[in-house]
Amino acid sequence: MSLLSKRYYSSARLLFTSLLLILLLFILLSLLFYHRLQQAQQIVNNVAEQAVPAVLEASRVHNKVKELNLQSELLRQAISQAARARAYQQISQIIVQMSTLDHQQYVQHQYQQQRLQLIADEALSLNKLITERLVLQQLSQQWLETLQQLQQQSQQLANSSTSQPWLLHYSGLLRDVTALYSIDRLYNLRQSRTELESRWLANQQLLNQLSGPAQVAATALATQLDTALRSERGILALRQAELTNIAKATGKANFLRSLVTDYASETELNAYQSAASLMQLSKQSSQALARQNQFSISLALAAILLLLAIMAYTQKRVIKRLKILNDKVQAGSGFDDDDRLFASNDEIADIARSFTQYSATVAAQQTALERQSLTDGLTSIANRRHFDSQLHSAVAMAKRMQQPLAVILLDVDHFKAYNDSYGHLAGDDTLKAIANTLANTLQRQVDLVARYGGEEFACILPNTSQQQAMAMAEQLRLEIMALMLPHQASPTAHIITISLGVACLHVGQDISDKVLLNQADKALYQAKRQGRNCSVML
Repeated sequence: MSLLSKRYYSSARLLFTSLLLILLLFILLSLLFYHRLQQAQQIVNNVAEQAVPAVLEASRVHNKVKELNLQSELLRQAISQAARARAYQQISQIIVQMSTLDHQQYVQHQYQQQRLQLIADEALSLNKLITERLVLQQLSQQWLETLQQLQQQSQQLANSSTSQPWLLHYSGLLRDVTALYSIDRLYNLRQSRTELESRWLANQQLLNQLSGPAQVAATALATQLDTALRSERGILALRQAELTNIAKATGKANFLRSLVTDYASETELNAYQSAASLMQLSKQSSQALARQNQFSISLALAAILLLLAIMAYTQKRVIKRLKILNDKVQAGSGFDDDDRLFASNDEIADIARSFTQYSATVAAQQTALERQSLTDGLTSIANRRHFDSQLHSAVAMAKRMQQPLAVILLDVDHFKAYNDSYGHLAGDDTLKAIANTLANTLQRQVDLVARYGGEEFACILPNTSQQQAMAMAEQLRLEIMALMLPHQASPTAHIITISLGVACLHVGQDISDKVLLNQADKALYQAKRQGRNCSVML
């Protein structure tokens, strides 16, 4: 016993020690992996907190720069105050969005904000220039309308032959003045102004040659043209201011574009520096992780080998025997005849012994339960359930074996009156005596007597003809009368009597057990109508 106990605990200690060693190895591996994960997490955090935000910011800044350049160009080329206001509003919003980007990770954060403020100031200056240019363009447009009116008025002098030379020269002068609007350089404007001065003098000479009403009308037209051309807010002054404004606006827009481009370049440089620093840190971490990998692989191999050894041991000593035990449990027996289950004094052997005892107990209980489920609790003979099952089997057997079969239903006469007169306890004793007498009268083992219900009993008589069945029914009636059990309340007799109905399945007859039982019940009913204490077969 001590040897078996030693083996029992030795196996447990072996499994426990092996699992503990594996646990320690995996804890060590877990610590190494945790350390590696910490380093990896640090790299990921650096990527997430530095490199990725820097790259994303550079990308967002690049997008904003493109939008800002586009809106700046739209502002410079605005042809209406509404377009100018819309473009400047977009520029202001983009600058605000760029200022909200996270520059806190950079040392140059304050410098970047100053550059954004400079960009905003230059955008404001450009907006003022464009506003001024649009106003100048509006005034110039008014002078263009005036030139058109002068052209129309000059046509009214076309009928006077004396004014034709001046009129032709005047019309050419109007065309030259109108051509000033197509000049885009100040140098060309100055040249055109000198040429217009000389042409204006020539026009004055032609004007002096006119006389009468033609001279008056021509003088009025010339005066209006002179006012439009050379007044303080005239065409020449407006065109000079407009070209000057365009030059300033172009320079301002170019300067603004340069500022924005420099701002974007600075942001991209910061992103590149963050990524380069992170790459260096990742390289150092990768070298450290490579050294740890070699050690981790060695520990993992040792743990795997030990685990395989434990699995082999468990397969042989535990799983195989558990499978045998499972097969035995499903079969319900055979525990004692297999030495493999009891080869070691361990838990599996204890379970096998417990199942052996359990199987024996269950078998005994099942036998008792089946017997109890088929026996009437009061009379200890077969009950209605057993009778129905046996009748079905007996009918099938009789048909297959080509043999007759008889069924007898019997009822105690006036049993309710008996209970009312003598009490239910006396009634139970009487039923027990009747059941015992019926069972003793049926001598064959194949015969069955059962309590059919209340005071009713039923008998199954295999291989029994009509004459034999009626003879048995009469014998049962007489045996009950021979008990001489007093029954003063019975109108039939002053002792306990029974009425019997007999039905028989003839050879070759094909009826069911229910039909046969129904015939016996009808015969019993007929016996009661005939005065009871008799046997009837229909």
